[in-house]
Amino acid sequence: MSDTPIRYDLADGVATITLNRPDKLNALTPAMLTDFFAAVARAGADPEARVIVVTGAGRSFCAGLDLAIIGGGGSGDVNPFPDTAPQWGDDIGPALAPYYSGGWPALITCRKPTIAAVNGPAFGWGFILSLHCDIRFASTSALFNATFARIGVPGEKGSAWLLTRHIGQAKAMDLLYTARRFDGTEAKALGLVNDVFDDEALLPHVMDYARSIATFSAPRSLAAMKAQVWTALDEDYATGFAAADKEQHLATGTNDFREAFSSYREKRAPRYTGS
Repeated sequence: MSDTPIRYDLADGVATITLNRPDKLNALTPAMLTDFFAAVARAGADPEARVIVVTGAGRSFCAGLDLAIIGGGGSGDVNPFPDTAPQWGDDIGPALAPYYSGGWPALITCRKPTIAAVNGPAFGWGFILSLHCDIRFASTSALFNATFARIGVPGEKGSAWLLTRHIGQAKAMDLLYTARRFDGTEAKALGLVNDVFDDEALLPHVMDYARSIATFSAPRSLAAMKAQVWTALDEDYATGFAAADKEQHLATGTNDFREAFSSYREKRAPRYTGS
């Protein structure tokens, strides 16, 4: 197994981005965030990557921000990440600024479907990372926690905005106000994850699911639908209807539209090109 903190693999149209710091439950560092955002951008720009899967190595999805690198003292401290960002010291505001804003919207603005395979604890910023994905599947050992109220901060990184849209106002407020832990089974009952699987079955299911989308769904159609869904709750019906009509008109002139019907008539898997 590679020792790089972010692993990137591409096969069968699926780009898999793995948080790879299992000894620290994949807790996030500046270097990991920088590399993670770069991996999302890489998949977004690669026509061979049709779907993006995000997961964690070992027994955790992501334990959140690595708190060991916050409050490390004054400017004389040794920087544990000399090739990336300066150490986050006691005054964490300015030093954290690039990681509070830069890169986080990439999972939403990327025109590829994103799927979180939550294989263990997803706390704090790890929880937020899963919220930014289009679809979430969890293992039976998954644990979720919106930790923010208990460390004196608001719902960070758009988490309150996202959580409300995923599960509704009252349920979102419960999770945010109490900062309690809940498992994959409750996450499914809340509507936060699409389904729950035994630990060993989670990733095989997610990969089969992702490969099916990559094989049978037209890339341009996926990109258009992702934009439609993410904007739907902030548009009125007439605006959404008009946008769909315009996109449909554009789609009927594409090669993928013609390929969809050709493959159906010829009883074969489609060969989409994204054009």
